[in-house]
Amino acid sequence: MMTIRTGDQPVAHPGGEGQVFPCTLMQERLWSRARSNRPHGLNVAMRWLVIGRLTQDVAHRALQALVDRHEILRTYLCEIDGVPKQVILQRCPVKLRSIDLTALGAEAAMARAEEIARGEATDPIDLGEAPLFRAGLLRLAPDRSILLITFHAAIADGWSIGLLLAEFLATATAIERGATGSGGEPELQVADYALWERELLASGALEESRRYWQGKLRGVVGTRVPGDHPPVGRGGSRGEILSLLLPAELSRSLDSFASRHGFTLYTLAVAALALLLNRVTREAKIVIGSQVAHREEPSAELLVGPTVNLITLCLPVDSQASLLTLARLAADEVQESLLHQNLPFESVLASLPDGADQRLHAVNLVVHRSYSGTTETAQARSSFNLVSLPSFSSGTQWDLTFFLIWRDEGWRLAIEADSDLYDASTVQALLEGWRTCLEALVSSPNLAPVDCPALHSITPRAASATTIEAPALQVGSDREPIPVHDPVRQVACFHEDGARTPMIAINNRSVYYQLARALGADRPFIDIQTYHPDGPLDLSGYSFDDFATYAVRLIRWARPTGPYLLGGHCVYGALAFEAARQLQRMGEKIELVCLFDTWAPGYRESMSPSNQKRRARQLRTRHRLNRIEQYRKGEIGLKDLAWLPVLRRLGYQTPAAEPTEADLFAGRWFDDHLRDAAARHRPAPATIDTVLFRSAETLSGRLFDERMGWGSIVAGKLYLTHVESAHLDMFQEKPAADIASFLGPLLAGIENTRGG
Repeated sequence: MMTIRTGDQPVAHPGGEGQVFPCTLMQERLWSRARSNRPHGLNVAMRWLVIGRLTQDVAHRALQALVDRHEILRTYLCEIDGVPKQVILQRCPVKLRSIDLTALGAEAAMARAEEIARGEATDPIDLGEAPLFRAGLLRLAPDRSILLITFHAAIADGWSIGLLLAEFLATATAIERGATGSGGEPELQVADYALWERELLASGALEESRRYWQGKLRGVVGTRVPGDHPPVGRGGSRGEILSLLLPAELSRSLDSFASRHGFTLYTLAVAALALLLNRVTREAKIVIGSQVAHREEPSAELLVGPTVNLITLCLPVDSQASLLTLARLAADEVQESLLHQNLPFESVLASLPDGADQRLHAVNLVVHRSYSGTTETAQARSSFNLVSLPSFSSGTQWDLTFFLIWRDEGWRLAIEADSDLYDASTVQALLEGWRTCLEALVSSPNLAPVDCPALHSITPRAASATTIEAPALQVGSDREPIPVHDPVRQVACFHEDGARTPMIAINNRSVYYQLARALGADRPFIDIQTYHPDGPLDLSGYSFDDFATYAVRLIRWARPTGPYLLGGHCVYGALAFEAARQLQRMGEKIELVCLFDTWAPGYRESMSPSNQKRRARQLRTRHRLNRIEQYRKGEIGLKDLAWLPVLRRLGYQTPAAEPTEADLFAGRWFDDHLRDAAARHRPAPATIDTVLFRSAETLSGRLFDERMGWGSIVAGKLYLTHVESAHLDMFQEKPAADIASFLGPLLAGIENTRGG
């Protein structure tokens, strides 16, 4: 056993039986759920067809050996001082229910066995009594039986069941030969894992992941497929599992496509599911939950117990982009999320509103190689082997759970659905639609969804008139994407006949003329003004990523394919960087991003409150000095310098006038929404070459990073150059010429390298 228990001595149970240890965070969540009004879906019900002769005695002794070896199989949970704890018994006799159905005919025996298995799957398991599993052996014929084992999710996950199955077979085989079948104690037990998990959280090593998930999930609502029935009083007590086997040729095509493009089958499952949900719901941003094994530590690979963790995947689906682009976006999203999978989902939930897990993960995805396969369990020297049989639902934790499972006969798709919400015909249509999306990915990867005939058979589902939607975590996150209405009014072009890569500058008003002129006639210059012609609009619920998606659509309208050279002033520089990230995920080449006096989103917001106050004081001091300088130059009068600030502090200043039509047309309202979204945004690192132009007006010092917070975000080359100008004057003739003199050779070198 691991030495991690040293210093955390187990305590005796108050009743004198067993030793007490902390629960894992997942066990605590399951404990709470079991005591709630939705205690369903907590069983993991498995069944196998036994081919050959497995006696009751051998099966019972093999199970008892497993219980003796693994602490979690002789563990129960109880509440001590208001906190759930694990209680591990020194000895726990196991029962193996025996039912003889041989007197029935073959068909009747199988029907009765299925009836028993359904009941076993749904009957609750009392968390207060060990063992937290039950087992049965149903005899169909002398050489045919069905082995049922139903675990509570608090003691086993899919990976564990695979380990237990292999160990059961090995132990039963040894017992048949006269051996005892016992083994040594594993290196790691669940009690050790629970203590390690708490030490890891307390160490601060996961704080970066905590910030990642808190930023990512702020304002996010999970995708929900409209049901056939209203969810009034829904408890998840009735679930149904439907499945279909993919044709062997399609299974081979999936493996080949994944290998050719460097994808995993998990990535393809995510991409196909996102595509399906986009077609069904017409939502442009798909949000689903998924489960990961969470066994990166080598010692955890052989741990029998629940380590599975939940992650949340958020994927934009652009009907105009290719299916291959969607798969690449899915790969990036999966990779980024898996980098932060070690933070327990329960720790994330602590900072979110109650019920957030249900709203985030209304749709859940599970992908795995079979942990209960057929020929993989065959024992050549044993008198029997096991063939996996489809599981029955024990009730549902989520509205819909999609499974992609590898069996010996190929990849199998399955959906477990809440029967109180969805009819079987709806679930079957979703299952076939998911298969269609997988087929489209591998057969027509270069087509956009809108151009793929196969996808047109998947029809949108209208929400039932009686459907009651769950409240959003934060307002506005489930809105339609920001529409592009009239790009002709928003895009201005200079030097359109130039042969070099165009410079695409994002802003909210045309200020780039002098820079376009200084860069020369051989470089086209595209000025994208992001204000919305239909504005002002209420964009308060949109994320910074949503604004970047909007910018990308304008960029691609102006220039459909790369390579791309992007830039932006102030917060629009950050928008250009996020647009570059999205374009890069679409497979486009990004030559360079130019940040003109742009602070990285989250740089100021991530400071301590005291440092934020110090920074604000320094900025106010700088502002006052600038005002004094303006007064000395005669640019403002004494009233502007002294009296107006005093009147404002005393509350006597006349309220500002309503914005004029010109103000609204200039898009100042858009600026405000974008800055609010940027303040909430925490960009992940991206391998994008970037140049930062820093004005002379920008302060220096401990609270004013020389690289303006971009050092940890730009994983590519980061160039820094100073421009002798004020923040708002960077594109006057002289500073624009200085910018162009730096950019010209740099861009020429990039283009010469690629032969452009």
